[in-house]
Amino acid sequence: MTRTKNSPETPEPTAPDQQPAATDSAVPRLEPTPAPVDDNADRYEPYPGPEFFHGGRYSPIIAAAGARLTHEGHAPAGKTLGPDWTTAHRDAWASYQRELRPKESGDVSGTPDETAWNRLHVPRVSPLPKES
Repeated sequence: MTRTKNSPETPEPTAPDQQPAATDSAVPRLEPTPAPVDDNADRYEPYPGPEFFHGGRYSPIIAAAGARLTHEGHAPAGKTLGPDWTTAHRDAWASYQRELRPKESGDVSGTPDETAWNRLHVPRVSPLPKES
């Protein structure tokens, strides 16, 4: 048996740790995907928390929520839900919460909870936070 020298077209065998590096053109590049933008941050008021809703509170946020509750048909007859937190607001929220939870399987106290607040889509009336 005679040995022949490798021709230039036949690559010489290499050890496993000496494999040629893959070229950049052979490997597809994946661009990082940008984080999804939350459009609701611009359009809807964020949930202020349960401690926000108490007697004596005056806020345009309460008025905006009252307007949405009226639009959804939950304002008590003959009552205007203005910027002062009143029992009419509590009753309207309780009615809305009962609609969301027909078997009263959750909070139907009349104090807005985060789930009910987010589903009501209260329009933003407070300024957007400044970006740093």
